Amino acid sequence: MKASKLLLTSLSAFSFISISTMPQAAKAAVSCEAGTASNYSNGSLESCFLSIEANIGLSNNYFPCKASSRISFDEKGQFNSCTLAREIQLRSGNELTTCPADAKVYVEIQESGNQSVSCY
Repeated sequence: MKASKLLLTSLSAFSFISISTMPQAAKAAVSCEAGTASNYSNGSLESCFLSIEANIGLSNNYFPCKASSRISFDEKGQFNSCTLAREIQLRSGNELTTCPADAKVYVEIQESGNQSVSCY
């Protein structure tokens, strides 16, 4: 009886550890139009066309991604690009850049961890 109690306690503790150590990217979700998703060989989402507007938060920036437009991610599941649903302003140091609605925004996470954002 004691062995089964110990096993149950061990399994419960292991379950808790595996759930609490899931990467943050696994908790994010986007709604894709049917048949538009493409995946990397590791199974993570590469790109799709959004079925609804998605607000993507990355560090201190929020990107309102337009419905029915393409959104893309890197192989690690980090947001990469989309078409903006509305105008946004990006601050880099003392510099302020305005990205208009319908502009394509690109985000790159450098090896140093710094974020580089551009829009066209």
